Amino acid sequence: MFAIGPLAFASPLALLGLLTLPILWRLLRATPPPPRRAIFPPLRLLKDAPDDAETPHHAPWWLILFRLLLATLVIIALARPVWQPEPEVATARPLLLVIDNGWASASAWRDMVREANFRLDLAEEAGRTAAIVFTAEDTPDAELVLGDPDAARRQLEGEEVRPWPPNRSVAAARIRQAIENEGLSNSMRVYWLTDGLESEGVDALADVLNPLGPVTAVLPGPGRSPLALGTPIVTPNGFAVDVQRVNSELDRTVALVATAADGRAVARTEVELAARVMSARADIELPLDLRNRVSAIRIEGQGSAGGTQLTDDAWQRPRVGVIDAASEDGQPLLSDLHYIMRAIEPFTEARRDDLDALLGANVSALIMVDAARTDDPRITEFVDRGGLLVRFAGPRLAARPDELLPVQLREGGRLFGSALSWEDPQTLAAFGADSPFAGLRIPAEATVSRQVLAEPGTASADRVWARLEDGTPLVTAMRQGEGWVVLFHVTAGPGWSDLPLTGLFPRMLRRVTALAQGGSATPTQTGAYVIDRALDGEGRLSNPPVSARPVPAPNWEQAEASPTTPPGIYRLGTASAALNVLRAGDTLQALPRSLPGISFANLEAPAERRFAGPLLALALILLAIDAILALALAGRLPRFRLPRGGGAVAGILLAAGLMLGAPAVDAQETEYLDSFELDAALNLRFGYVETGNRDIDARSRAGLVGLSQQIWWRSAMEPEAPMAVNVETHELVFFPILYWPITRDAPPLSEEAAARVNRYIQSGGLIVFDTQDADIAISRAGAPHPGLARVLEAIDVPPLAPVDPDHVLTKSFYLLQEFPGRISGGQVWVEADPDGASRDGTSGVIIGANDWASAWAVDDNGQPLYPVEGGDRQREMARRFGVNLAMYALTGNYKADQVHIPALLERLGQ
Repeated sequence: MFAIGPLAFASPLALLGLLTLPILWRLLRATPPPPRRAIFPPLRLLKDAPDDAETPHHAPWWLILFRLLLATLVIIALARPVWQPEPEVATARPLLLVIDNGWASASAWRDMVREANFRLDLAEEAGRTAAIVFTAEDTPDAELVLGDPDAARRQLEGEEVRPWPPNRSVAAARIRQAIENEGLSNSMRVYWLTDGLESEGVDALADVLNPLGPVTAVLPGPGRSPLALGTPIVTPNGFAVDVQRVNSELDRTVALVATAADGRAVARTEVELAARVMSARADIELPLDLRNRVSAIRIEGQGSAGGTQLTDDAWQRPRVGVIDAASEDGQPLLSDLHYIMRAIEPFTEARRDDLDALLGANVSALIMVDAARTDDPRITEFVDRGGLLVRFAGPRLAARPDELLPVQLREGGRLFGSALSWEDPQTLAAFGADSPFAGLRIPAEATVSRQVLAEPGTASADRVWARLEDGTPLVTAMRQGEGWVVLFHVTAGPGWSDLPLTGLFPRMLRRVTALAQGGSATPTQTGAYVIDRALDGEGRLSNPPVSARPVPAPNWEQAEASPTTPPGIYRLGTASAALNVLRAGDTLQALPRSLPGISFANLEAPAERRFAGPLLALALILLAIDAILALALAGRLPRFRLPRGGGAVAGILLAAGLMLGAPAVDAQETEYLDSFELDAALNLRFGYVETGNRDIDARSRAGLVGLSQQIWWRSAMEPEAPMAVNVETHELVFFPILYWPITRDAPPLSEEAAARVNRYIQSGGLIVFDTQDADIAISRAGAPHPGLARVLEAIDVPPLAPVDPDHVLTKSFYLLQEFPGRISGGQVWVEADPDGASRDGTSGVIIGANDWASAWAVDDNGQPLYPVEGGDRQREMARRFGVNLAMYALTGNYKADQVHIPALLERLGQ
């Protein structure tokens, strides 16, 4: 290997061929060109004969230079040039590739496969043997044998990323056994393509590889380093999840998406990881109903099993234990426990029992009333481990507070409306925006006559979730350990307040129990968990592998992701439990750089480039050109005449070379071809009229994008992205539909714009006017929308009428009798007598106020952008109306044509 800076030559002796170029120059000059055949005209020969005849005695200079260039390329190609060559290319050591194919390699897997193939190619060129060891094999007892690199390459092609961490101890044992049984020498070249994470067995693997020879650990670059999600943590307004990484060299933005069981996105957020920051928390705000629908949380754009967190039954329906109080069994309607059980049973798995039974049942929340008060230290341990404790006040707590409270309490209670008080019973103050109870309506009958008071200065704003009108706390809460302690400063029954008698009480408890993190099924039950759906290496649910085994229920808490227990959803009877790669408390640790005898490299480092192949290919092309030139000079191409003069021919060759190296240029690249008209005419597109309001225009575009997607999926039409239209300057005839949002301050049209709109309607176009306010009144007796009146003043609009139940618009694709958008119930108007128009019986104007664009609008991921008044059902009806609009605009009144029905029925009857 001969190197000149970053350029090296694998066969440098071939460069001696460059010394022959002067000799080749002499030979080419001495060699005359081949004779050329020509008809001999005797008379023409003497006419205009020059005084001095010239006879060429050598080839043209430009042809000599061309052939010298060809010879130079061949010589340099034979020298096998290499840019930034790898060291030890010429080594005779066998190659051993150790590849981490666990979940953390998913983001860099393609780069790792490319690097492995490159090492195998080098070994094959040098005639060396090779072997591959995968550290996350599901068959760890596979035999390890040095052999042909092509066999190792086929083994690599059949491998994939596994959804569990690598087991480097098993890989080390396989290599050690191969050294003993197969006689692997200690003279090998070892490349360890690692995921960059520390795991159990890394020291054992390093100890085995070190004696074999030079070892290079190749790590993913900063942009491909693994990301992982920690266990989701329930918060008062939704949930939070930690994003972890091991390479913190660069700033990084990570997008998270929470999906339901049907794959639809429920929520999406982004978290910023600044340089040198290893972990960041992403908070996602969701109401309880939507949070219960979440089945998986994933890192968007970097799918891996570690970047996915699955949820199970405990996430969706918390298991709540109510500590029993035997003294309350006699009077159910006066019992605090009676009101609690009635309030929480509809949305929790509620169980009333003693503390021992409840803790043994693995509940996720405990509710303790004043009569069931206990100072058992196991309750504190329960909260510290992530449990939720909900407490209610009473005479015992008022007389003697304890330590397990969100705030310090005054001894004694507070009584309203008594003979010794000058105050009336208090009502509740409006809930703050940052309270979990925000948005709940407070009934007037929810009054409080007695409460326990907090010591001044201890009830900070972040701990008070609800207050009375006089500002005193009603509900306080605090985080303790991994769990929550929530205190209602009144009793759970009607003794101190009328709150338990109102519908607000169960809604408040529902918001509070949403903090419960839940456990899986009871660990003491018999049986075993059987995997139902497993995560693959890229974080997708699929069929479980054949290596999966059931997990006994008592061992579930100790289960870890492995070939026998892959991550996924497990079931025990009707209960489901999720096994994730990262469990609670797990963190990512970078591979230590102090491993003995191992050097480190980067997958994204500049790799060597070899130019022998491209240079030989270029030489073959030039050789073909040389053959054509030789035939042309010999007169063998009668239809081809080279221009006279070497300069002209050289110019042609130079132009040909520039054309080969120049980027492709489209024909007739003129301003007209990039114009609005060409973009609109070449593809089916819908247009929306610009209003000058940025928000409205963005909503119109997003709406037509969503409608175009629905039409792609539901019909044979394939509309492209919509285009913005300025009716004052743009031609409209290219668009089958124009969506025109009308604002109340819309200006009147100019004469040119009005003429353009009238031509568009008369030529068969369809304009959908949408005032987006559902209060339009277009009739002879009613006054129209002010902005719409100004716009329509200059347009030749025929008489209008509400859509008839038998109108073609109700059946052009779907059968519809209502046309909702974001709003429903608004009247929709069409031409009263379209049969009299020149558009084959179709209306050129549709006017409504239901804000259809907002119902159709989607973001870049295809998810709805704006809420709809009637939920998913109304959004689906709005999309169907949009499809009907497109069909109506493109096919006219064909659905109303009944001429051929008798003949069709007669044929069907045969």
